[in-house]
Amino acid sequence: MKRAMDWKFFILAVLLIPITFFGYAVQSQAETAADPAPEIQPKGEANGKKVLFDNSHGQTAGAADWVIDGAFSDFGNGLAEEGYYVKELRKTSAITYEDLSAYDVFVIPEPNIPFKTSEQDAMLRYTQEGGSIFFIGDHYNADRNFNRWDSGEIFNGYRRGAFEDPTKGMSADEANSDRMQGVESSDWLGDNFGIRFRFNAVGDIESGQTVVEPSDSFGITEGIEVVESHAGATLTILDPTKSKGLIYFPENIPAWPNAVDQGVYAGGGIDEGAFAAISKLEKGKAAFIGDSSPVEDATPKYLREDSGRTKRTYDGFTGEGNNGQYLLNVMEWLSEKEDYSSFEETSISLSEVTPLLETATINENPELTTETEAEPWSNPPAGYRWYDPSTFAAGSYGSDEVASNPKYDVVTPATLPTQQEFTVRVVVEDLQPGETLTGLQLGSYLPGGQQIGKFNTTGSWPSSYGYSSSFSVTADATGRAVAEIPAQLNPSTADGTASLRLRKDGSNLLTKSVQVGNVETEPLPEDEVELPQLVAIQEARNVQDGEVVTIEGIVTSAPGSFGGKGFYVQDDTAGIYVFQDSDSFKTGDHVQISAVKTTFNGEVEVTDIIKSEITGQADVPAPKPVSSIDDTNQGQLVKLSEVTIQNIEAVGTYGTFEFDAQTADGNVNRVRVDNRIGLNYDTFTSQFQEGEKVDITGISSIFNDTYQLKPVATDNIVKSAQAEEPVPCKTDNGKHKGADKGKGKGKGHDKSWKCAA
Repeated sequence: MKRAMDWKFFILAVLLIPITFFGYAVQSQAETAADPAPEIQPKGEANGKKVLFDNSHGQTAGAADWVIDGAFSDFGNGLAEEGYYVKELRKTSAITYEDLSAYDVFVIPEPNIPFKTSEQDAMLRYTQEGGSIFFIGDHYNADRNFNRWDSGEIFNGYRRGAFEDPTKGMSADEANSDRMQGVESSDWLGDNFGIRFRFNAVGDIESGQTVVEPSDSFGITEGIEVVESHAGATLTILDPTKSKGLIYFPENIPAWPNAVDQGVYAGGGIDEGAFAAISKLEKGKAAFIGDSSPVEDATPKYLREDSGRTKRTYDGFTGEGNNGQYLLNVMEWLSEKEDYSSFEETSISLSEVTPLLETATINENPELTTETEAEPWSNPPAGYRWYDPSTFAAGSYGSDEVASNPKYDVVTPATLPTQQEFTVRVVVEDLQPGETLTGLQLGSYLPGGQQIGKFNTTGSWPSSYGYSSSFSVTADATGRAVAEIPAQLNPSTADGTASLRLRKDGSNLLTKSVQVGNVETEPLPEDEVELPQLVAIQEARNVQDGEVVTIEGIVTSAPGSFGGKGFYVQDDTAGIYVFQDSDSFKTGDHVQISAVKTTFNGEVEVTDIIKSEITGQADVPAPKPVSSIDDTNQGQLVKLSEVTIQNIEAVGTYGTFEFDAQTADGNVNRVRVDNRIGLNYDTFTSQFQEGEKVDITGISSIFNDTYQLKPVATDNIVKSAQAEEPVPCKTDNGKHKGADKGKGKGKGHDKSWKCAA
């Protein structure tokens, strides 16, 4: 039985909500600092507190989209739910004290353009007089706009290896640009707040953190067990009377695979420095976190300023650990005014001072730091200049160019019925993939201008005839957007002609002459989307990233087995991962999918689904016998037989674990067992021991250059049928008397007559 996804209903239900289609990043047309800044009014009872988010220091550079109506919208809306008024700061000139003074908290999401001395002075005065700042950083080498400065350096006040010259390595145009005027090196954060961002780069941390007790954190850590990090930095506690660590990484943590130096400076733990911290400075406060991942969500707004390509962000605020709750707790503390000026004046314990590295390769003394690799880490696209918005790609923040030249159509019945509801279809083509058009409206009127139409774009009918409420459409990966909208006409309308108009922000886009009359409602013709021809999965795996492919196969893993709602699908030629977030799929479904081929952390996948159908059910393919997990079988259901368990290791605190599986010929394969399949470390180690031989079924996968086998069910690991059987009992026939007394010589060492344990 063929079962198709009901895209029409889905699109209608979310017309006015920023959305993600199966993980696909939503974009909007370009905006500049001259456009009105977004703001979010308190929802429910207002608490009288105001929050300002900076968007004047490259917060949308590269893959970043740290704006309250983009990939920080979950955070912004979460604050509004708590009663805060939230607004974005937009300007091209320097931040002043007057910009900040009316707000209780100033949030600085991961900046990419350094602060001028005047801006540092303004922020310092703001804090000293009772304001609070939330510094959201990232790992070292997170230079998103290729200007050699990353967020930790910007917050600290100096560049690594460039204390004497903040413009080191820059061209004359860069050094002389307005954005670099008034930028001077200093230990600004350390001198004033008693803390610095380290230049480390730590890998994924999903559990096992040390979190101080709520009674020792002013209640900030109430209900917090873990705040996840994905490539983050830590903070050095320099002056415990001013700064206090709240969350620390576990011991023996991994470095980010792309770290330019050792990445981890003290092996993790307390000596690595705090991942999250707070500070008290005179009447004001500050908070710090070493990664933007816990704050972001999966709804970016803009295209990349350097290339115009779609951004991809992730659901950190609501989808991981206690991220969102921690951030809201921090903001509650920051927004409260308190009289003490030092943590010594409170009942909380003071943090340990973080030991700093002073080696030949890494010296954390600000004036003695060295550049590990030449910067920037990669060359910017030709023509792009981070300090000149006129060079930014269309559709990015800062560019005044629209990213596309869309074509519009409205599909209607041949005659619009005057006595019954009907549906119209808005079609927009030639958009950029993922681009969102906002401010659209539909209206229908008679000659002379009398409005006769009602259009349900919000989930309820308007009370009067006229233009609809504004709605949005978002392009799929082919640049096409569709919305089907319920409509009705004034039943007193006489048979004849009328006009149907589509407009945007009050400007006419399309006007069509239509017939109206007392007729039965006709269904619209099926919406035809031109999609690529069906190809085998192996062929789809080999096309260029960014190309749209159509594949079909059988779902071989339960959606969500490895996080999110993604799954693997396989045909006779190969397998591939499907990144999506629908609840409609299950193991054994035969599916046909049109989507964009991409590669993420080494794994080939399809994402940004354009069309998906479940065309039936089938038996899951038998696992392919292999001796090695590698590129030849990536994405397929495979089986390792008679492998020996080695190096069992728990990963985090949720029960996920890994081990090595060694074949008879010595080949070692890594096995990762995610607790979400129903098998955890404790259960496994109660049934299996290192040295045992097992058969393992799972998906061949890769993550950051490490090939791994991922079981998909609890029964995917079984003891091998060929495993050595216990030695049966033998009767002592009198020939082995004194066998236990041989002390390692002759018959006395032969214990084969005993019963096996």
